[in-house]
Amino acid sequence: MTDSQEIGDRLREVRRRRGMTQEELAKASNLSLQVVKKIEQGGSARLETLHQLARTLGVVTLTFVGPTSPEPMEDNHDDVVLADMRSVINPPMGLSGRPIYGTADSDNLDLSRLSAAVKVVAGAYHADRYDDLASFLPALVRSAHHHVDGYADSQERHEALRLRADVVGLAGRYLIQIRAHDLALMALHASLMDALEIGDTALAAAAVSGQAHAMLRQGRLAEVERLCRETAEQIEPQLSKATPNQLAAWGWMLLRASAAAARNNRPQEAQEYHGMAAAAAAPLQREHHTVDYKTFGPVTVALKAVENALVAGDPVRALELSAPLRRGDDMTSEEWDRHLLDEARAHVQTGGVDSATEILLELRGRSPRWLRYQQLGRDTLRDVLVARTRTLSEEQRALADFMGIRE
Repeated sequence: MTDSQEIGDRLREVRRRRGMTQEELAKASNLSLQVVKKIEQGGSARLETLHQLARTLGVVTLTFVGPTSPEPMEDNHDDVVLADMRSVINPPMGLSGRPIYGTADSDNLDLSRLSAAVKVVAGAYHADRYDDLASFLPALVRSAHHHVDGYADSQERHEALRLRADVVGLAGRYLIQIRAHDLALMALHASLMDALEIGDTALAAAAVSGQAHAMLRQGRLAEVERLCRETAEQIEPQLSKATPNQLAAWGWMLLRASAAAARNNRPQEAQEYHGMAAAAAAPLQREHHTVDYKTFGPVTVALKAVENALVAGDPVRALELSAPLRRGDDMTSEEWDRHLLDEARAHVQTGGVDSATEILLELRGRSPRWLRYQQLGRDTLRDVLVARTRTLSEEQRALADFMGIRE
């Protein structure tokens, strides 16, 4: 039996247990009858659709997700494109038991030069210069490996490990953006190990938060909630004495746990985690820049309340929460742009197709490379195309071409 058929059988079983017809389930879930029938007959479905059904039926989302072998697929061109990145994140290992990284700076170590290069690449990440990152990151990670191997002195080795944790973590976040999630997790695991070796709790927590982000995209909801809940318990600071980095690390862990609980149809737990994150943000009063090139503060927490409302199937509430929010100069574009996609989705779901189109056009103009890799952006545009009441506008056609979506 295929995985999709198992999902269909589980959906049918739970629906009948609730005494609902397919028509009643479709209406209550705000889905078409055709979608419900397709899933029950063994058709595939997005995780978001399964969440809508689970919320309506009063079960966790993972009720409809089970282990099985994936369907056979053609060889992926991305495997070749990412070959150099794989060679430094997941290198070959021979009988010596040592990873084989290749050559880079083995006779010319310079921590200040490496540090400067990491800052340049971080700037490329924030500017969404993905082609530059693909070119620079493998060489920079390889250089970081050789710096760690080349320094025996404890102080210099400590700094080399910190820089490697930083750049490998940066590579992991870039890989999440381009949807190479398993490779991203390998990078973030490596970043975590380096951060733990030098006792840098903030950098270690950033690696855990990055893992949670990748795992959320893989639908590993229960794992993310447990990972982030347990990590939050381990790093919970005393609020009256906590540094901004400690508050940000704890707060982001709670936000990740909240996102996982919300997606797994555990709204009460999601609200509790979010409330604790708000308590972490309150002493900061403004957005604080974190060690993993994000921000945390009251606005970030407010953005996640919008996201959770949308996940809970309440787009009206999401727009109400979003209305007073403004991006400050101290917030990075990634989180704000992600929020704008939530806002666009809420507009579509409340009939505001034109407003959603305007937001997508704004994002295409400001962050085109980032937008093309966002599944939420693609799903939102598809909903725009379905919900339109007239012929596609020129702007909507341009967006569809840009995102590679066909009617």
